[in-house]
Amino acid sequence: QGGVGLRLRVFDRIMCFVNCHLAAHLEAVNRRNADFDHIYRTMAFTRSSNFPNNNGAAGVSANAQTLRNPPNVLPNTTDEGKPDLAEADMIIFFGDFNYRLFGISYDEARDFVSQRSFDWLREKDQLRAEMKAGRVFQGMREALVRFPPTYKFERGKPGLGGYDAGEKKRIPAWCDRILYRDNRAAPSQDCSLECPVVSSILSYEARMDVTESDHKPVRCKLNVDIAHVDRSVRRHEFGKIVRTNEAIRRHLEALRFIPETGINANRIMLRNQETFGLLITNRSGREPVFYRVTCGGQSSSTDGEAPGKYRPRGALGFPRWLQVTPAAGMINPDQVAEVSIHHEEFHTLEEFVDGIPQSWWSEDTRDKEVILFVNVTANCSPESKTHLVHVRHCFSSGN
Repeated sequence: QGGVGLRLRVFDRIMCFVNCHLAAHLEAVNRRNADFDHIYRTMAFTRSSNFPNNNGAAGVSANAQTLRNPPNVLPNTTDEGKPDLAEADMIIFFGDFNYRLFGISYDEARDFVSQRSFDWLREKDQLRAEMKAGRVFQGMREALVRFPPTYKFERGKPGLGGYDAGEKKRIPAWCDRILYRDNRAAPSQDCSLECPVVSSILSYEARMDVTESDHKPVRCKLNVDIAHVDRSVRRHEFGKIVRTNEAIRRHLEALRFIPETGINANRIMLRNQETFGLLITNRSGREPVFYRVTCGGQSSSTDGEAPGKYRPRGALGFPRWLQVTPAAGMINPDQVAEVSIHHEEFHTLEEFVDGIPQSWWSEDTRDKEVILFVNVTANCSPESKTHLVHVRHCFSSGN
């Protein structure tokens, strides 16, 4: 006895199919209920990146909440990384549930079956009684049973005459069932994004012509409506709204606004160990701005020559001879931030510095120049403004 499950994702909705075999024998009703509880509580699925990490897909119904912690079912706390069945938008339980007919004899049951008096027989169905009392399959539904009991038959005997006529004469019963639950809290609820999975029964029947087993297989056809968002259509409609709605366009233009800023120098000449204070002014009386200073590239020359080609530094950041502090910050309205631009003298034992071969012990005698980018942004704006600052150190002027 036990169960095996399959979980599918359809249009971002989770559907679970559980095939189970519950405890046998007429008197084992409580054991069958406990089997369902155990399967529901402990069944877990391997986590896939295709499945959401939240508590189920959107739109889990009140029925799902009932099933999340039904009576006498403990929550799954043994494996928090895997979802339980309550996360599904739709669950279908099927298999040999083994619920029998009670309060009826073998001969009485055979007579009612031969007369196709299924309405009266349904009143003797254990599963129907247990579900009505809320003791099992809480929140789930079943289509109306209009077919003969599917157990127990003698193998190879066709028709209703094949019911067990042996020594035990087991009372015919609807052991084989299909139950389901979707997102609906009420049967009349329509499919929508708030109730994204809605199903309806097309047929529910037993294959009485199958004789290879002592059970008759049961099949159920469902029509399942799934509400989902077409993201391409949504993007298209959003773009159309942005293009045509003047209020939104004005709002977006306002977000693109960057307050006016200024700097006190575009070119800086440094001697050895000299520090220059670069002032960044926020000229707005209302909005703060955010700045970030980065190194765009460096060039070197000798004997007072003009700087050569700038080499991008990328992730290398500032060269070792230049210190910039603080390299980022916020400037309140009508305020000024001072950024220290400092030349740091150093000697090296390294073979290469900034891609230039060095002797084993050397003093860097080259003239050097870098381009600093002072990027300025506003709080919500995707745009930025950039000030360029050339910083040059001449070895000859530093002596």
